[in-house]
Amino acid sequence: MAPAPALESGFRLDQVTVEPTTGQVAGPGGREKLDPKVMDVLVMLAQHAHSVVMREEMLTRLWPDSVVTDESLSRCVYELRRQLSLAGGDERYKAMLETVPKRGYRLNAEVLPLVAEAIEVPARRPRWPLAAAAAVVVVAAVAWFGLGMVSGRENSVAVLPFDDLSSGQDQRHFSDGVSEEIIDRLNKSRDLRVIARKSSFSFRDQALSIPQIAAQLGVTHVLEGSVRTSGSQLRITARLVEAGSNSQLWSRTYDRRIGDLFAVQDEIAGEVASALNATLAGRAERAPVLAAHNLFLQGQLFYERRGPGDVERSVSYYRQALEVDPAYAKAWAALAGAYSLLAYEGRMPRAEALAAQGEAARKAVDLDPDLASGHARLAQYYWDTGDRANSYHIFDRAIELDPNDLLVLTFAAGIAMRNGDVDAAIRRYDQIVAREPRSASYHFNRGIYLQAADRLPEAKAELQRARELNPEFGWELDLAIARILILQKRLDEARAVIERLPEGEPLDSGLAMLYAAEGRKAEADAVLAHLAAESTAAVDVRLAEAYAFRGMTEEAFSSLQGLLEAIERDEPAYASQVWSWQVELRVSPFLKPLHGDPRWKALLYEPGAVSS
Repeated sequence: MAPAPALESGFRLDQVTVEPTTGQVAGPGGREKLDPKVMDVLVMLAQHAHSVVMREEMLTRLWPDSVVTDESLSRCVYELRRQLSLAGGDERYKAMLETVPKRGYRLNAEVLPLVAEAIEVPARRPRWPLAAAAAVVVVAAVAWFGLGMVSGRENSVAVLPFDDLSSGQDQRHFSDGVSEEIIDRLNKSRDLRVIARKSSFSFRDQALSIPQIAAQLGVTHVLEGSVRTSGSQLRITARLVEAGSNSQLWSRTYDRRIGDLFAVQDEIAGEVASALNATLAGRAERAPVLAAHNLFLQGQLFYERRGPGDVERSVSYYRQALEVDPAYAKAWAALAGAYSLLAYEGRMPRAEALAAQGEAARKAVDLDPDLASGHARLAQYYWDTGDRANSYHIFDRAIELDPNDLLVLTFAAGIAMRNGDVDAAIRRYDQIVAREPRSASYHFNRGIYLQAADRLPEAKAELQRARELNPEFGWELDLAIARILILQKRLDEARAVIERLPEGEPLDSGLAMLYAAEGRKAEADAVLAHLAAESTAAVDVRLAEAYAFRGMTEEAFSSLQGLLEAIERDEPAYASQVWSWQVELRVSPFLKPLHGDPRWKALLYEPGAVSS
């Protein structure tokens, strides 16, 4: 390599001035503070402008006393491109730093050395108020290499469903499983916000660019890839893209034997985390038998889809997986969840479903005492069978094991709301929606919880977001929006929504509230009487709400009498229903007039429960 010119006093790249002593670059777009290592990379490339600087040479010169990987150098170059383009106010500065495949980097720019007294700062184009700009510079300088952040922003990633490139295009469950396992592994990092499966996969087959997908998910990076299987051979290609610049940060192709699948998934997650300056926590899980894993993935496909007969199909696939690998704890936990759903929806004799649910949940925990989903499913089983104290105790362990698991978070939100801690329930849903921003049901639930906290504008916005995500959500969403509008006294808007409700109980529920709010007593009496006459539920929460809204306290408690009777019987068969009813009582703003009555507390009593 030719002798390097001295550039300590600074130099100019086109319209950008570089000041190595202060660590800053400045140009028409403003001033940027570079991390010391990023500045070292720039100076070294500038000293050998128009020549290829080998990666090995750069690693040896810039990190002489450390053992680092190529990813450290790649991150420096990535950040250098970004900050030069910001200072220069032009994307062409990124193109000045050329990556020479399998060799190194080349700076394609004229370098003009400056003497100390000649350094000047070009006119600055302000982009933030001065104080805010200073704060961003400080955060960026500290956070990029040390705190798992990107230029002061939260470091976040979405993993898109990997493309199925198999010859028959019939391995989607397998390629989806690769993506999902990488999501699960990345989610073990405390330095990353990782978008969960449902939201990441919602863009499948949509003609959207990476920046567009990232903007909708609110992430800084996107991982995409493909999976091809051929006999015993496996090829996985993965590519990590920085969304803001739509530039590739890292990519790799893995050619392995199919039996190496689990090791490859771990390797991809590790390299992606490294590229994002994050660390992966957690334990190494036992790798299941590959054939069992393939059957498990097919079961997951049906369980997630939830079409007619799909849950029963998922049970069949989970069972087949466990015949191949009886020690597959995650499959036992999934099987317990499927049986719980069959029991709750009455699609299987309850006693039979509960027995199978309990067996599967216990197996999951026995086989893997550190599996959060196993503990969550076992806690659910004890709740469904009426053993509340044991349920809470086991659920505490699930939270300890993985506080970011979506299943655990949704249970935790329900428990918090059931126990009257509305703020904690909302905080849980804040975490859930951050990971699943495109789930209509999660936005709906968060809206209902916000309503319970009297945060009505936010609640309405969440419900409207649920409608945007799923225009076919159902009448429950329209009724929830109408009820908020009534509380806000926006009665004309409420009427417009209520008129879209289907005939019967949904329409009557809306009109009972609307007429009462409008002071139309005769019409309110008539629709309320019709609503009461048609009610066949043991516990009619909506009817109680209509009565309470009109100050008819005795009638309201009469509508809830069935709940008190169920609590007094304390029968396991009523456990999940009691849970649902009690959460409904907690979230309803219309039942607040009943809270001061001694009978209200009795409705919330939980025999044998020990609160977590």
